[in-house]
Amino acid sequence: MSKLHKRSVQEALNVTVGGEWSVQTALTAGSEADVTNTVHKQLATMTSTIGVRSAVEIYFSFATSETDINKSNDLIIPKNTMIYLTVPRGLGNTVYFSVLSTSTTTGAVRLVEI
Repeated sequence: MSKLHKRSVQEALNVTVGGEWSVQTALTAGSEADVTNTVHKQLATMTSTIGVRSAVEIYFSFATSETDINKSNDLIIPKNTMIYLTVPRGLGNTVYFSVLSTSTTTGAVRLVEI
């Protein structure tokens, strides 16, 4: 017998809900010379998506506290690339977005919360 309910209502409708556009103060990605140079930004509890554009290539992660980047495991965003990321709200109400340059060059990371 076939499974009739393969997708949730949202998936079936392909629904995307927009939110407020809240431009944040630019972060400065720290030098990868030491992971303690990781910069942490606590996101607003209603933020579901963030827009990110960085002047330098960066490691990034989401966590429930100010957790330093793990250069072996965390994902990378190329420099001069505009990207939108879904905030993993499964982590709870307190979510931090953390960034660190992939080189000793520091640079601005522009951030918009949606």
